[in-house]
Amino acid sequence: RRLADEPDHRPELQLVVREGDELLGAILGSVREHEGRHLASVRLIAVAPEHRRNGIGSRLLAELESRVRADGHKSLLVGSTAPIYFWPGVDVRYTPAYCFFEKHGYRRVTDAINMQVDLSSSDWDTSQQERSLAERGFTIRRLEPGDREQFGRWLSEKWGYNWHVEGLATYRNDPISTYIALRDGRICSFASYGGTAFPYGFGPTGTDPELQGQGLGRVLFHRCMRDMRDLGFQYSEVCWVGPIAFYARVANAWISRVFWIMAKELEQG
Repeated sequence: RRLADEPDHRPELQLVVREGDELLGAILGSVREHEGRHLASVRLIAVAPEHRRNGIGSRLLAELESRVRADGHKSLLVGSTAPIYFWPGVDVRYTPAYCFFEKHGYRRVTDAINMQVDLSSSDWDTSQQERSLAERGFTIRRLEPGDREQFGRWLSEKWGYNWHVEGLATYRNDPISTYIALRDGRICSFASYGGTAFPYGFGPTGTDPELQGQGLGRVLFHRCMRDMRDLGFQYSEVCWVGPIAFYARVANAWISRVFWIMAKELEQG
């Protein structure tokens, strides 16, 4: 459902193979703007188990390559499709998927990592840290409906398009699944979960650079962990991690999944 909620939906890149009324396979493509460039990507490919090794996946991939090439793109990525994505790349444990893309000329270009947090490992209490932050003029609370305009503007200015989409997506949840820190009425830090990935998926999160190192990120992260524990989740998945050591330190998180983002240069006809 969330993959279908693509902000820049391209119907011509959403392809299926059918036999009568039976869906045999599907591939979802997208085009993203990144640092002034438009990147074409495979967001998802799936073939029904009983119909694998019959060339369906190859036909879907070839057709998607043909369409993005005709649109002027010189390469096609597998993964790296924020803000709406299932996994950031090919899970290294999915051996058939890796072999499939390698056979079709795709090569690993970079990695992405998810980490897991055992939500029963702590009470995630932040009261003491919040009192300390309050003495320094910070307020910690859940994002509210009236914050939407300020929050959206701040996300766009500080963090860019992808996090703007992911952060505002948490308004669809009840309760809103973002916590913020404010100082003098201005948002200066945030942490979200359950936005565009899984309900138990954490991220994105960020703090104004000039205020980093004050413990805001840790407090907001722990608030999110407590929420997810109270919602009945046994663990949280920190998606597409940047600072691995931070999550290991503040939550005993461990690397749980590794993904390879792959790419292929497309021959121009």
